[in-house]
Amino acid sequence: MIYIYCCINSGAIWGIEPYVVKVEADISQGMPCFNMVGLLSSEVREARERVRSAIKNSGESLPMYRVTVNLSPADRRKEGTGYDLPIALSLLCAMGRLDVSRFDNTLIMGELGLDGNINKVKGILPIINMAKRLGFNKCIIPKGNSNEARYADNIKVYTFSTLREVIKYFNNIHNEESTIIDNINREDVLDQSENDFSDIYGQESVKRAIMIAVSGWHNMLMIGAPGVGKSMLAYRIPYIMTEMSEEEKREVLNIQSICGLIVNNDYILKRPYSAPHHTITKAALIGGGKEPRPGEITIAHRGVMFLDELPEFSPIVLDSLRQPLEEKVVKIHRMNGNYEFPANCLIIAAMNPCKCGYYPDRNRCKCSETDVMNYLNRISGPIIDRIDMSVEVPRVEAVDIGSEDNNMSSKEMKELIKNAVDRQRRRQNDRYNSQLSTDEIRRYCKLGKEETVFMKDAYKKFGLSMRGYYKVVKIARTIADIEGESIININHLAESLGYRISDNKYYNNI
Repeated sequence: MIYIYCCINSGAIWGIEPYVVKVEADISQGMPCFNMVGLLSSEVREARERVRSAIKNSGESLPMYRVTVNLSPADRRKEGTGYDLPIALSLLCAMGRLDVSRFDNTLIMGELGLDGNINKVKGILPIINMAKRLGFNKCIIPKGNSNEARYADNIKVYTFSTLREVIKYFNNIHNEESTIIDNINREDVLDQSENDFSDIYGQESVKRAIMIAVSGWHNMLMIGAPGVGKSMLAYRIPYIMTEMSEEEKREVLNIQSICGLIVNNDYILKRPYSAPHHTITKAALIGGGKEPRPGEITIAHRGVMFLDELPEFSPIVLDSLRQPLEEKVVKIHRMNGNYEFPANCLIIAAMNPCKCGYYPDRNRCKCSETDVMNYLNRISGPIIDRIDMSVEVPRVEAVDIGSEDNNMSSKEMKELIKNAVDRQRRRQNDRYNSQLSTDEIRRYCKLGKEETVFMKDAYKKFGLSMRGYYKVVKIARTIADIEGESIININHLAESLGYRISDNKYYNNI
């Protein structure tokens, strides 16, 4: 029997960017062995045993010759289990069991079980979209990935459950009814009846602050005693945010696919929400590792990241957010290359004012002044300065329990937010107020004479940084947008300043 060289296209993820991997197989005379090369991780090297068993249990067998498989480009480390299926098919082609010409302009991914079943893999969606951009005609993927593949660009995608099915397909025994049809209903309406702000009694001042934060994409810190509703408020924020554009959906879906988080068709109906535990490591929060992968801040891209119990996070972990909070991107540098992960998410943080949670109520707080100072100082000044707004979450009064008076619903809040965001987009070319540069602030956030005097006095009296000064102006611009005002007035600035300095009650009274 004459064996030939065969090459099949597959895909991989570098950081969050997809690229093509060429799976080359060669069978030649020599000592019987199965070698794999191409800078492989341990799970890729283990593919030898999975592929050997899957081929045997699919009615075929490897010849007793020297088998070499190369994954190119060889200068990039290969990770994951998605190469199993293309390796098996390239070997079958090299053995003459399949016609290699049928694999032209086809990209293949999938993990194999020992019995020949094809298991789902991560990162399918961005790889399929890349295949479309590069001119491939079709993709072969696991049936377990069919859900996320429905969101792909206009390209033929075939799903299979077993290696035996794929072999039949390429031998013209299988018909083309497995083509995925995009049946996602993009007009679905998100059901938020169980996560409505009207379920939270009182806290109207906090709800307004949240509405301002969401409208202008301003990071916010909530300070309050245990049990006052900080977590409940944060969890409902994605349900009042504006709908994502098609470009934003594509970004979010690619990230969720890479992280293996797409589990149902309704997931994309709301913006991402991430609430990492305070024991999280720096690499898990911002991304990293030997071969860097996205962290929680990237998973929350275009959505909300809620940092509950903020002082309980490691100071080193919190300080790693300094650059992402400003630049909205995480930059990781390694000897083998540089990585950039998007991090444009709304940061909502919550904390107790002290270890016991009741400072400055001395009737309930048992902490000493030193204890309170040490607890608050776990959050560095640069991080506090990068949080646009702070708001105190008070204890709900008895009269507010069960009251429907002035209890704003999520639907009402979302409508006000949508109107404010539309004004920003028309005025600033799809940019939120929090994203304005210094020049854009001068152009879009002009202050009158009285307003300028007011801000200069506040700058001196409260010791604002220049970053803090401009954040007050940008928040005031958002308040004016919510109220439908084209000009920023002193009332807008006064309310904005209150959000900027409300944490002084805790930090300056110790």
